[in-house]
Amino acid sequence: MQIPDIKNNLPISTVLAHYKIKVDKHSHIKCPFHDDDKPSCKIYPETNTYNCFGCGKTGDQIQFIQNKENCSKHAALKKATELIGTKETNNTDAMGIAEKRGSVTEVDFEALFAKQKESLPRSPKALEYLKQRGLLRLRSAASLEVGYNSGIGWKKLKQCVIFPLKDKSGNVVSLYGRRVEESKGHGLEFGKHYYSENRSGLYPGYPNENTETLIITEAIIDSASLLQIEELKDFEMLSAYGTNGLTAEHKAAIKELENLQKIIFFFDGDAAGRDGASKYAEELKELCKISIVPTPDGEDVNSLFVNYGKEAILQLIAERSSGSTPINLETNQSYTPETIKEPCHPETLSPLNTEQANKIIYESQTARYIVKGSLPKTFDKMVISLDVQDLETATKYRCRLDLYEEKQTRKEAREASEKLELRSDLVENDLSQLTDLLEEYRDNQLQQTTEEANNDKALSFSEQAKCKEFLSSSNLVTRLNELVGKAGIVGEENNRLFLFVIATSHKMSDTLHALIQGSSGSGKTHLLSRIAALMPNERVVKFTRVTENSFYNYDEYFFRGKLVCLEDIDGLKEEALFAWRELISNNQLSSSTSQKDENGNIRSAQRIVRGPMASICATTHGQIYEDNMSRMFIVAVDESLEQTQNIIAYQSKAASGIADKEQENEAKEFLQNCIRMLKPQKVINPYADKIKLPPQAHKIRRLHELFLSFVKQVTLINQYNRNKDQQDRLITEPEDLKIAVEIMFDSIFLKVDELDGSLRQFFEELKEYVLEKENPQNYEFTQREVRQALNLSKTSLFRYLNALIELEYISSSGGYQNRGLKYKIS
Repeated sequence: MQIPDIKNNLPISTVLAHYKIKVDKHSHIKCPFHDDDKPSCKIYPETNTYNCFGCGKTGDQIQFIQNKENCSKHAALKKATELIGTKETNNTDAMGIAEKRGSVTEVDFEALFAKQKESLPRSPKALEYLKQRGLLRLRSAASLEVGYNSGIGWKKLKQCVIFPLKDKSGNVVSLYGRRVEESKGHGLEFGKHYYSENRSGLYPGYPNENTETLIITEAIIDSASLLQIEELKDFEMLSAYGTNGLTAEHKAAIKELENLQKIIFFFDGDAAGRDGASKYAEELKELCKISIVPTPDGEDVNSLFVNYGKEAILQLIAERSSGSTPINLETNQSYTPETIKEPCHPETLSPLNTEQANKIIYESQTARYIVKGSLPKTFDKMVISLDVQDLETATKYRCRLDLYEEKQTRKEAREASEKLELRSDLVENDLSQLTDLLEEYRDNQLQQTTEEANNDKALSFSEQAKCKEFLSSSNLVTRLNELVGKAGIVGEENNRLFLFVIATSHKMSDTLHALIQGSSGSGKTHLLSRIAALMPNERVVKFTRVTENSFYNYDEYFFRGKLVCLEDIDGLKEEALFAWRELISNNQLSSSTSQKDENGNIRSAQRIVRGPMASICATTHGQIYEDNMSRMFIVAVDESLEQTQNIIAYQSKAASGIADKEQENEAKEFLQNCIRMLKPQKVINPYADKIKLPPQAHKIRRLHELFLSFVKQVTLINQYNRNKDQQDRLITEPEDLKIAVEIMFDSIFLKVDELDGSLRQFFEELKEYVLEKENPQNYEFTQREVRQALNLSKTSLFRYLNALIELEYISSSGGYQNRGLKYKIS
C-alpha cells in the first residue's frame, strides 16, 4: 500500500480513537505531547491534520503516530497500516458519540441522528437544499425525518443532509447523506451521496407487514419525494441503493410481506435505470404482480416532482405497464389519477370489426354480417341497415330491421337463410349474438363520448409546469387580466375580468352566470365570443338560436361541466327561457315523455338533463327579464366614446397587420391550459359572516348567495397559492374578498339601480351634456340635439327617452309632436 493510499484510508479520528483521545465540540483535544490543562490542540478532520497552539506540534495522521510512538516514519507507517486493517466500522467514538458495549465499539446511530435533526433548522444552506429538491413543500423536515451533519462523525458525511436507514424494529442503524456544500481540494463534491460504513437497514424503513402495494425507487431522495404525495399514502415506499442496490436485506424484507399484491419499480429514465428495474422485476416476478413506471428520458422521481409536480408522478404511475418504454415529456397524454392502483392494459378484443365507423362487421362460422350507418343513440331501439353475406359466394341479403323486434328478426333470419341457403336457426342465433355485441359497443361509445366531453384535454408535463408556475404567482388575478388583454379583448378591463372569472366556474360544483347588456351594435356579442374563446374548446357550447323544447332533448350529461353561451337571449321564447332558468337554478331539467318498453308497449318515462354548467348570454334589454336577472350577474357593455375609439384603433391595427395575432393566439392557448389545470375543490370562507351588501339591492338574498359564490371562484382561481385547512379545503383570504368587491362593484350597483346598464350609461352621458350648458337646471333639449351630441341612433334614443320619462328621470317640457318635443332633466 502506497503512502497516499494509507492517508486516504486512515482518518485522523481513527488514530485518536486508537489512543483513546476524545475530541470536544470545538474540535480540540488535550495535547498528548506536553502537559496540557486545557485543550489547545486543534483537529482538522477534513485535512486529517492537527496543530497545537501550546507546543507547536503540527502535521498529519502519520506525523501524529510518529510523535505519539516516538518512532521513525517507517514505523509510523507500519502502525498506520495496522490501524487501517483493524479500524472499526466508523470513527465516531473519537467524536464522543460511540459507547462501549462489552468489548466491541458500536455507534449509537439514534443519538447521532437526533443531534443531526437538531442541527437542520440552524443550517440555511441545508434547508435551501431541501426546498430546492421539493422536500419541504408539504411536510416539515421533522415528519420527513431528515437531519444535517455540520461536523459530527465521518469526514465524507459532513455538510450533508442526512437520512436514516432503519432495521426491522425501526431503529436507526446507518446513515445516508447528500452533500449540500462543495468541499474543495478534498475530493468531496457538491450533490454527491455517501453512506456510513458497513451500511445496513432500509429507507424509509421496513415496509408495514400489511403492505399490499410497494413502490421501489432507485434512490433515497426519490422515495423521500414520493412520501410528499398525499395520494400515495396507502402505498409503501422502499428505496434501493442504486440500480444494482436491491440488497439481500431488501429482498428478505419484501418476501416477508404476506399480503403483498403489487410491486411498482420507479427507477430513473436512463439505460441503467431501465435495465435495473427490468432485472429486479424478473427476480421478483414469482412473488406478486410486477409493473415498471416508464420514467421519461433523463428524468428521475425527484426531478419530475420538482419540475412538473405530483401530477406527473401520479400520471406515470397510472400509465405504468410491464414494459419500460420511456415517455416524451412534450407529447405525453392522459392524466387519470383514478387508475393509479391499476396500470392501463389493452381492452379485451371484441368479435366486432369497428375499424370503419359506419361499417361494423361481425363474422361467424355461418355468415358475415355488415351493419351500415350509425347505431341509434336511444336505448329503446336497435334499428340497423344490415347485409347478411355468404362466406363462400359473397352473395348478400339486405334488410333494415329493429333487432329488438323478435318477430321481425325471426322473419328476416328466415328469408336470409332461404336466399343464401343457410340454416335459419344458426342465422337467428347469430343475430341474437350480434344484438348483444352492438349493445355493448354502443354503451362503450356513449360512455367514451361522455367522458371525452367532460374531460379536459391532457397537457404535457412541460405545459403543466409552466401553467402551475403562473398560477402560483402573486397578483394572479391582475396578471390574468393582462393576459386577457393580450388575447385581443380591447378595453373593458373590469368587464372582461368579471366575465373571465364567471366563465372559469364551468368546471366547478357552484357555477356562475352572467347577462351582458348593451344596445344594438355595442359589441356585447363580440365580448361574449372573445371570453368564450379563452376557455378550453372542449368545454364551450355556443347557441345562436334555441327552440322551445330543445334543452329537454339533450343527453343526460351533455351540459355538465360546460360553459354555455347564448349569443342573443332576446330571441328565446318563454318555454326555452323557463328551461334555461331551471338548468341554472336546479342544475337539472326533468320532463315526462313516452317510450317503448322491452315488449314494445308505450309507457311513460322520465327524461333528465343534468348540470351544473356556467353560462354567459347577451341582450339588448334587462329589466324585462326579472327572473333571469335575479339568477345572474349583470354586466353592462362600455359604450363610451373612449371605448369606441379604442376598438376602432385595434380594428385598424388588425387590418394593417400591425396587431400581433401570433401573440394573441399564444395568450389564448396559455389561458386555456391554465384553466385546464384548475380543479374543483371545497372552499371555506372565514369572512363570510362579515359581508354586508346594500339592503336596497334587487333580491338581496340571491345577490348575497351570488357574491359568496363569486368570492369562492376567486379563491379557486388562486388554488395554487392558497392554504388548506385540516379537511383539505381551500381557505379564502382577505385579498379574495377585495378582488371580488372591486370586480363586482358595477354589477352590485346595477342590482341596486332601477336603470339597466345601457340606460344608466345614457342617462349619465346626458347629464354630463346638460351640465355643460348655461343654467343646466332649466335647460331644454330636443331629440335631434341629443342624437347628434351623443352619436345615437333614432331607435335607441327613442327607447331611452321613453324609459326615462316612464321612470320620471326626465319630463317633456314643451314643443310639438310634429315639430319635435323638448325635454328637461327632472
